[in-house]
Amino acid sequence: MEDSKKKGLIEGAILDIINGSVAGACGKVIEFPFDTVKVRLQTQASNVFPTTWSCIKFTYQNEGIARGFFQGIASPLVGASLENATLFVSYNQCSKLLEKHTNVSPLGQILISGGVAGSCASLVLTPVELVKCKLQVANLQAASAKVKHTKVLPTIKAIISERGLAGLWQGQSGTFIRESFGGVAWFATYEIVKKSLKDRHAFDDPKRDENKIWELLVSGGSAGLAFNASIFPADTVKSVMQTEHISLTNAMKKIFGKFGLKGFYRGLGITLFRAVPANAAVFYIFETLSAL
Repeated sequence: MEDSKKKGLIEGAILDIINGSVAGACGKVIEFPFDTVKVRLQTQASNVFPTTWSCIKFTYQNEGIARGFFQGIASPLVGASLENATLFVSYNQCSKLLEKHTNVSPLGQILISGGVAGSCASLVLTPVELVKCKLQVANLQAASAKVKHTKVLPTIKAIISERGLAGLWQGQSGTFIRESFGGVAWFATYEIVKKSLKDRHAFDDPKRDENKIWELLVSGGSAGLAFNASIFPADTVKSVMQTEHISLTNAMKKIFGKFGLKGFYRGLGITLFRAVPANAAVFYIFETLSAL
C-alpha cells in the first residue's frame, strides 16, 4: 500500500512536470512580443520610448517582427517550460504535504504552496530571464558597442566568461521577491476565482463537478492580472539589475532617479494586456492535459 502511494506521488509529479512544461511553452509564445516591449520600456529612458506605442512602432519599423519582437525567445521558451513545470509540481506537492501533515486551512494551503512554488521557480527563472532581457535590448545598444549578442549561446558564454557561473544568477534577489509574492497572488487568485465560478453554477447543475471552459480561461486570466499587478515594481527592478549588472539597491535608486515613482510602473499597461491571454492559456492547457 505504501509503495503504491509513493508510486502514485511520483507519477503525479511527472505528469505535473510534463503538463506544466507544455502549458508554459504555449503561454510564452503568446506573451513574448508584449514582454519584449515591456522590457524595453523598463530599461530605456523616456526620451527613447515616451509611450508604449512609440516602442512598438520603433521596434516594428527598425527590426521587424521576428528580429524585433521575438528575438531571444529560445531562452524564455525553455525557461517557461522549466518555470511552469517547477511551479505546478512544487505547488501540488506542497499542497499534498500540508494537507497530510498539518491542520492548515484550505486557503492557508494555497497561500503557502503558492509562495513555495514561486520561490523554487525563481532559481530556474533567473538565468533564463537574464539572457532574455539582454537579447531583448541588444538591438538598442550603441553601434560602437564592442560585442552585441543576438543569440542565446554566445550570450550565455559571454556572461560566464565575464562574471563566472554565478553571473547567470544576476538579479536573483529581484526575481525571488517577484516570484515568491507573485506565486501567492497567481495561485490564490486562480483557485479562488475558479471555485467561485464553479459554485455559481453548482445550484443549476448539481451533478456537474467541474468548471466550464470559459471559467478556466477567466480564472487563468484573472491570475495573470493579479500576478503582474502585484509584483510589477519588483519586475522592473529585476530587469534593470540584469541589463545593467547592478545591485538591487542601485537599481532602485537608478529607476527612481531617472523616472521617479512612476518609473517602477513603466510598461505596466502592456504587461497587463498580455497577461490575460497568456495565463488563461497556461492554466487551461494544464487543466486540460491533467484531466486526460
